[in-house]
Amino acid sequence: MSPGLPDDDRARTAVPGRVPFLAPFACYAALLCGALAIASVTAVVPAVAADLTMAPAQSQWFAAAYQLACGPLQLAVGHFADQYGARRILLVALATFAAASLLATAATTAAVLIAARLVQGVGGAALSPVSLALLLTLRRRAENEPRAVAGWVSVAAAASCLGPVLGGLLTSLMDWRAVFGALALLATASAGCSLHALGEPGPSTTSPRQPVDIAGITLCTAAAITALITLTAPTVTASAPAQAGSGLLTATLIGLLVFRTRRDPQGALDAGILRQAVTRRALLVLLTLFGANSAFTFLTYFTLTRAYGLSPLSAAFMALPAVAPAVLTARLAAKRTGEHRDGSRLMRTGLLCVATGMLISGCGQRHPTPLWLLGGACALVGSGLGLANGSAMTVVSRSRTSHRTAHAAATATTFAMLGGATGPAAAGAALALAGHPPRACGASTCDALGTPPGTQLALPLLGLLTAASAFALTGSRHERRRQR
Repeated sequence: MSPGLPDDDRARTAVPGRVPFLAPFACYAALLCGALAIASVTAVVPAVAADLTMAPAQSQWFAAAYQLACGPLQLAVGHFADQYGARRILLVALATFAAASLLATAATTAAVLIAARLVQGVGGAALSPVSLALLLTLRRRAENEPRAVAGWVSVAAAASCLGPVLGGLLTSLMDWRAVFGALALLATASAGCSLHALGEPGPSTTSPRQPVDIAGITLCTAAAITALITLTAPTVTASAPAQAGSGLLTATLIGLLVFRTRRDPQGALDAGILRQAVTRRALLVLLTLFGANSAFTFLTYFTLTRAYGLSPLSAAFMALPAVAPAVLTARLAAKRTGEHRDGSRLMRTGLLCVATGMLISGCGQRHPTPLWLLGGACALVGSGLGLANGSAMTVVSRSRTSHRTAHAAATATTFAMLGGATGPAAAGAALALAGHPPRACGASTCDALGTPPGTQLALPLLGLLTAASAFALTGSRHERRRQR
């Protein structure tokens, strides 16, 4: 087996017997590190906020820091993986990830912890796109590619399922710092598995090496940062001009990024994918899906721990239905989308399931939503997450350029990560818009982020926006245009 990411022709004609038995497991182990860095930490955000006396905006930035750094940098990682070989990039990324996780265990202030999460995101930038690209290479035949995507999405969904439970268990038995220590150990073990199973590093293609689009990556990062500043502004200051100015700057940066991508086919984002209506719609679905899911999760854990007084472990078990069904629905969606050309119905259904779950979770009015009803809402969100994610990722992977596998995967996972990064900030903005701006978050008072009134107004608002996005992105109008 070629140790890097061979081009599509060589990948499809390679001999199956040459694939090391542990190679797929090395990919899954690397993916687990990145997925657990999001899922396990989500469950401990309330405990961290209370321990370090975080302000509401700091809680939102802590929850979003990993995805914020990981998302745009994936674009550079995809380039390096395609040019220099996936194994070398993967090992460097795992080492950075482990070091940042150790730094987080020693953090004593909110600023240091947020910085550690940002560095952790820098290391985690390679884990999702490179692991997917390697799995697509190992599944040498075109008809097996949906199986590769299904396995990748299922492992990510399983990590999302187990992560909150592991995070809650470690926090309840020891401390929230134990979660980051466990992530460091897992990254070290993953590096050893990759070193043994993936062979020697090598370039993925013999085509001339292109320079990294630093300007494009900078624009993408700046747009994400200003978007978070815009969304967190209501929790920090009531200055409408400042919020309007940051929003205008965000729109300007996004416009410049789109303009640059159209003019430079070798830019940070995969221009070939963005030019196709089907894949462009799938990318926007990923952005919306993970934004809605992370906002729901952020508000749900604060509600369970503050409004219901549950421990981190009990809250994790209560929210387990929010991710568990995704393990099954993701495989189903990837398989169905692989058999049919259009995945718009599955993506629309997934987004509507998420929206319905958000609407149900906020139906308690002046009293907390009953736990049994909240569990049903979580199950709907989990089912929708798997349906939309599995279908969208299959659409993108099928339409990639043959010799830029990691680049296409990085573009898709970047949209997903940026959606996950804006989710907590969007939740805080929705709380402020609902008339319950978050106040000081200490060990005994964190009422606005967890109070039933604010949450039960914010969640339906976000649910309605998600439902509107579902019809806008995958409605019948788009289907008629495609048929023409």
